[in-house]
Amino acid sequence: MTKLISVLVLAMTLGTASMSHAEETTLEKAQTVGNESVDGVKKGYRKAKNKACETINGKLECAGKKVKNGAKNLGDKAETTAEEVENKVD
Repeated sequence: MTKLISVLVLAMTLGTASMSHAEETTLEKAQTVGNESVDGVKKGYRKAKNKACETINGKLECAGKKVKNGAKNLGDKAETTAEEVENKVD
C-alpha cells in the first residue's frame, strides 16, 4: 500500500513539474520575428543571385552555387528554430 502511495505522490509531483514551464517573453518573441525576417531577406537575396547567375552563366555553371545557397538557407532556418526553442525552454 505504501508503494502505491509513493508512486501516486511521485506521479503527482512529476505531473505538476511538467505543467510549470517558462513563458516566452515579449523580447524573445520579437527576436524570433526579427530572425525570421532576416532569414526571409537572406533567402530572397540568394534566390535573386541564383537567378542572375543562371541568366548570365547558364544553369549548369550555377548548380553548385544554388546547392550551396540552399544549404545556407537551411542553416539559417535551423539557427532560428534553435534560438526559438531555447527561448521557450528558458
